[in-house]
Amino acid sequence: MAILRMLILAIVIALGTILLAWWAVPLVAAVYGVLMHRTRRPGLTAAVGGALAWGGYLALASVGGAPVGRFGSALAASMQLPGWGPLTATLVFPALLAGLAAYLGARVGGRYLTAP
Repeated sequence: MAILRMLILAIVIALGTILLAWWAVPLVAAVYGVLMHRTRRPGLTAAVGGALAWGGYLALASVGGAPVGRFGSALAASMQLPGWGPLTATLVFPALLAGLAAYLGARVGGRYLTAP
């Protein structure tokens, strides 16, 4: 069940990113955290979902003909980084945003949505 939630969350984060922008990642994840505050590790689920969302988006763009690999290599060379640096940063960024937002959402949701 957790894997299904993670995949659904990844799809929603990817669609939110396409429709709104990168800031949809913490918004979607915070709402997920509030709604799923009783589940185990909502922050970890959201972090993996965020990384999957952006990884899947990059994979689809690459299959569609976008020069993702060449751009990543050129960006890494211009910043004097290893070739895997920009791609890793692109996956770590939404994972951190989603994980922290879901954790905070779960903390707030658990405090205000449960009866004393």
